Amino acid sequence: MNVLLFIGLVFSSPNDTLRLEQCYNEAVAAYPLSGQTRLYENITQLKLKSLNAKFLPELSLTGQAAYQSEVTAVPIQLPTVSVPKPDKDAYQLTLNGNQLIFDFGSIAKQKAIEESQKMVDQKSVEAELYKLRAQVNDAYFGLLLLQEQEKSLQLTEEDIRSKLAAIESRVKNGAILPSNADILNAELLRVHQNRAEAAANRKTLLTTLKTLLHRDVSDSVVLIVPDLRMQLTPVSAEKRPEYATFAWSQKRLDRYVEWTSRRNLPKISAFGQYSYGQPGLNMYEKDFHTYYVVGLRATWNFWNWNTDGRDRQVFKLQQDIIRTQKESFTQNLTVAAEKLLSEMKKMETLIKLDQDIIALRKKVTQQLSSQLDNGVVTSSEYLTELNSEHQARLTLEMHKLQWLRAQQDYLTTIGE
Repeated sequence: MNVLLFIGLVFSSPNDTLRLEQCYNEAVAAYPLSGQTRLYENITQLKLKSLNAKFLPELSLTGQAAYQSEVTAVPIQLPTVSVPKPDKDAYQLTLNGNQLIFDFGSIAKQKAIEESQKMVDQKSVEAELYKLRAQVNDAYFGLLLLQEQEKSLQLTEEDIRSKLAAIESRVKNGAILPSNADILNAELLRVHQNRAEAAANRKTLLTTLKTLLHRDVSDSVVLIVPDLRMQLTPVSAEKRPEYATFAWSQKRLDRYVEWTSRRNLPKISAFGQYSYGQPGLNMYEKDFHTYYVVGLRATWNFWNWNTDGRDRQVFKLQQDIIRTQKESFTQNLTVAAEKLLSEMKKMETLIKLDQDIIALRKKVTQQLSSQLDNGVVTSSEYLTELNSEHQARLTLEMHKLQWLRAQQDYLTTIGE
């Protein structure tokens, strides 16, 4: 038996259909978290602009009024030269300018860190969005099962109505007791009850699907059974979005390590000061005037009590944590995938047995149908076998759907 011959369910309104992949795409697009990808991009661009601004001139304005207890005095007094004594008070308003020229790549490393942080955040969003597939699978395959149950109940009702018409004719002729028709009518009511219950359950799952897709879904929509043709191979490829999150988290920490080796290297900058005050550069000049100073400055924080070394150790330990998280995730994923592979193989075995059971049930039902027409058996005996046959058919379709669901869950688990 080739289980890939399973035919999709098709009812009325062939144009009003819905596919599983379509549900995935719509659920992701409609989920509020999807907008965070763009927000993280905007945040990163703002941070990069701030880092780029560090290579632009920095301007500041300072004002100062001061009084000092002593001033510089000339130790030698010449008879013909008068050396004025500086004032003890001083006033200064200064415009300071600073232009970073070279920083050994420290800012470039900070920009790389921000880029990698953006990727970590965006990949984390993708991982969260990927989890929507499980919710979609629950609703979608639940609806498929109810869809098949409705089909089975409809066929049961048609069989009962067909048999009821023949029985009522024989009752009118006095060939059989009226109780045989009553039993069929009672069973018909039970079928109606089951269909009403299935319709209520379908409405509940449709509401869930509408919520996931953030749009209205017709009550008469037909869900297309996924056409899956896959080889039952063990999980191997790291295609889940979580792995991209792990990889970018490691890369971000690598860039932090690189930055710590550069952040305290010498920095070269140009500076300038334009001031107005009294006294100026000449301390003996007592009137208010302007003056300026320009030059180059180099700064080097060459000793920070091994702060860089400890920070690098912290980053390395954080990388170890990410590695263990990745290993744990892989182990859990492998266990889940192997369980689903076993489930698929089990379903294939059950489907083959279901087909054999249906063949035998069909023979028995046909025999009892003929015997009921001839008054050899009662309606109860016939209904028992008819229900057994329809239950066997429904069980077959349930197992087919469970087989498909296990396949889809497997593909979702390994990130296909």
